Amino acid sequence: MFFRKQPDFGQLLRELGTFSRRDVTQGLKLATYKKAAQTLLKKDAVSAHVLLGLVACLEHDIASMHAQYLQAIELSDSHLSLMYYALALEKSCLWNDAAKYALLALDRAPQEPKLLNAAIGIAPLTGRFSLLKKLLSQWQESHEGVRHPRQDDYEAVTDALTRQGLAEQDLKSVLAAVGTAFSETDAIVLQCRYEVVRGKDSAFIHYRFVLPDSLVATYYEDRVSEKLSATACHPRIFDAFSFSVENGTLYELYDCMERELAFSADTIKVPDPDKMKLIEELIRDVEV
Repeated sequence: MFFRKQPDFGQLLRELGTFSRRDVTQGLKLATYKKAAQTLLKKDAVSAHVLLGLVACLEHDIASMHAQYLQAIELSDSHLSLMYYALALEKSCLWNDAAKYALLALDRAPQEPKLLNAAIGIAPLTGRFSLLKKLLSQWQESHEGVRHPRQDDYEAVTDALTRQGLAEQDLKSVLAAVGTAFSETDAIVLQCRYEVVRGKDSAFIHYRFVLPDSLVATYYEDRVSEKLSATACHPRIFDAFSFSVENGTLYELYDCMERELAFSADTIKVPDPDKMKLIEELIRDVEV
């Protein structure tokens, strides 16, 4: 199995990683990659099946994606085969399955930091903060006792849920529905960020899902809302959970503003009217 030693594989994988959505109409664009993968079958069948699995993912052909990656794993169940499958599952918003294969990969190579970081990134998408707690403890051990910035998230999330009489399973259920909603669209979630928002007498967990600027975020937010309204959830889960869907440009803008406010909290008193006007114009451009 070549993987890192095979330059064609690495180049094709990087190029496929630039695609911004998953849609069957991309067949013509992806035909070149299918042909290249078929040629690679003669040199390294495992790498070829990994590429064909990613192509199927980008064509939004979930059944074919599963088949290709499972063939790759059958030929070689190395941590790399398992991890590539986990990343494609994450790209397909099948987060529970992604966590499963990321953990299997980590079992094969527990000292590989990239695998641990990938599992840490996927765990919150499943709502399994008890799992995240274990992974962060492992991260701390591998970093000579230094605490991860997210080290206390399990306690914070558990507290927010407990205040509403909820358990981790309730959060898992609602996030599974969010993942299903995204998986039924052509969207590729570029990034997910969550935070525990604390009030005087309450707290809730807010998830921010970031999409490419080429997609209209409000459309996908509505699709997720529709799925959640049709999903059987604990009646108080939405007192402890909320979400937003944002485009990359807008996300970066707000992130920059948050950092600036945190850095200048003692000096910034009133928003700059010109800056607020610029922000409104940028938001308007993103939503068009």
